[in-house]
Amino acid sequence: MQAPKLEQLNLKGQNAEILSTLDDHLIISVNDRFGRVIYVNDNFCDLLGTSQNLILGEENEILKSHLHTNEVYKNLWKTLKEGDVWKGILFHRISESRHYWLQTTVYPIKDRKDSATKYLSVYNDITDYYQKHSIDKTVALGEKVEFKSLENVVLSVNNRAKIIRAQSASLNKDYDELVGSYIYDFIDKTYHEAIKSKIAEVFNEKTPNDFQFESCQNNYSKELYLSEVQPVVDKYGEVSYAKITTELKTKDVKILRELKDIQTKYKNILKSYNLGIVVVTDSNGIIKEWNKGAEVAFGYKEDEVVGKCFTMLISKSQIETGVKELLRLKNNVSDVTERNTLEMSALKKNGTEFPIEFAVNGWFCGKEHCFSVFMIDVTKRKNLEDRLRQKTKDLELFLYRSAHDLKAPLTTAEGLLALIKDEKIDSSTSELIKLLSTSLQKGKLLFDNLAFASSISQKKRDVSAINFEKEIQKTIETLSDVDGFKDIRFEINITQVKRFYSNKELLNSVFRNLIQNAINYRKPLSANYKPLIKIDIQQHQNTVAIVISDNGLGIKEENRDKVFDLYYRVSSEGVQGTGLGLYIVKCIVEDLGGTIRLDSNAANGTTFKITIPNLSKK
Repeated sequence: MQAPKLEQLNLKGQNAEILSTLDDHLIISVNDRFGRVIYVNDNFCDLLGTSQNLILGEENEILKSHLHTNEVYKNLWKTLKEGDVWKGILFHRISESRHYWLQTTVYPIKDRKDSATKYLSVYNDITDYYQKHSIDKTVALGEKVEFKSLENVVLSVNNRAKIIRAQSASLNKDYDELVGSYIYDFIDKTYHEAIKSKIAEVFNEKTPNDFQFESCQNNYSKELYLSEVQPVVDKYGEVSYAKITTELKTKDVKILRELKDIQTKYKNILKSYNLGIVVVTDSNGIIKEWNKGAEVAFGYKEDEVVGKCFTMLISKSQIETGVKELLRLKNNVSDVTERNTLEMSALKKNGTEFPIEFAVNGWFCGKEHCFSVFMIDVTKRKNLEDRLRQKTKDLELFLYRSAHDLKAPLTTAEGLLALIKDEKIDSSTSELIKLLSTSLQKGKLLFDNLAFASSISQKKRDVSAINFEKEIQKTIETLSDVDGFKDIRFEINITQVKRFYSNKELLNSVFRNLIQNAINYRKPLSANYKPLIKIDIQQHQNTVAIVISDNGLGIKEENRDKVFDLYYRVSSEGVQGTGLGLYIVKCIVEDLGGTIRLDSNAANGTTFKITIPNLSKK
């Protein structure tokens, strides 16, 4: 931001007292009515040790905020809002080693309507004088509220940590001077992020929490405070505000025996826990601690990993994706309310890789943001899964070959029946042959479906572009010889905006089974009823939504959970089938990574809703 010149701030024409103070040896700044800095001179920049670009547009820290609870600053802003000039001495700390005493005069700059639009501040550095006379900062500032006095105060805060009520511990006295300020006004900035996280967790999780912080009294002594945060829930079950009570734990954290005992217990528990792997890191992923389980799993001694980056435990082949996933988990647990799990290949000291599953949890230890990584070696589980997958493949292969082998005798029997039909036979024998032929057809259909069901997992690997309109028309044509097809009216609505990749054979099987199911379970044609099958296919960004509905017999509520079971049929009366159709549909949809849902009732028929992802072309 380019700093304006003093004459551009419309200060000319103000009272002579302002202009007489503008001297080269003074420190000058101008704020707008919101407290933002709009002008500073070189002396002001030299005081803060920074440039104009970093000051302009920011809040003037020397003047603090109108929300500050300190009596001096409250009086300052009250005086300015009344349109009067304020004079006094302000203390400004830049760092532990740099602080200033400033004789300060603040002038409200008014517009024609006599309203203050700017504030001109003139400072005179009198630090040397104050240090020579050993003037106490607290006395000079007129501070009446120090944080230690809040030990006996109960604060009610909103979700932004703004104080909405302050009462004594006995609840018989209110401290109105604290209302409107923030809990952060009383605590060092280094603890603000931790406290913000803790308060957010109380409001989000509706559970109590606490935070601790230190207050330096001098260079050698510290005071340790512990604040407990209790949620106050309204009649709707929402946290309307939180109550904070603060307790002084010790005058010197270095010699607090209780904390040392707690630390010892924590370390003993962490070190002795060898059923799982526990690694503690800081916010940069640097390992701070780990347990016996981690030592056994990775083969490193503690002194070999402490101070090193957590990525040393990740397989080299997964280092790039692993770091991305770790950063994602770190960002997700920043609010402390969300936990995530991840699978990854870990790397032992000897170079051996092994699979792990882990969760990351974040918390604040005082002002430091830490992360604990809880890991489990899943080598045995992975081996079991691999064996299970192999057994499944073997079973599918056995089923596929058995279905084909069993189908061969039925085909031979069909041929023999065809020869018998050519012979002279009586009517009763002809009827028996017809029944036998029907049974053979059902048997062949059953074996075909079994063979198809056993090969679904293999078929899904063959991916090609799908033209839904073309495939639906092809499926309807193949069903044209099904009994009752001519009575059906079709309504087809397809929206395909780009290429969709999946297995064509498997999708055709889904369409064929669902449409044939709708045809088989239609109601009888009448003057008031015409069988209708609706097919709606809508392609989205990465998925396709398929809805196939009918106005047929529907499915009773007690049967809806069974229709996808192997060999289950609602009714066999007058309907050809094997009870495998909907089972095959469900297997296909799930193998393609999709979902299927059924809505049905006797009055409105049945609707199948399917969502399938768009697979990348192999």
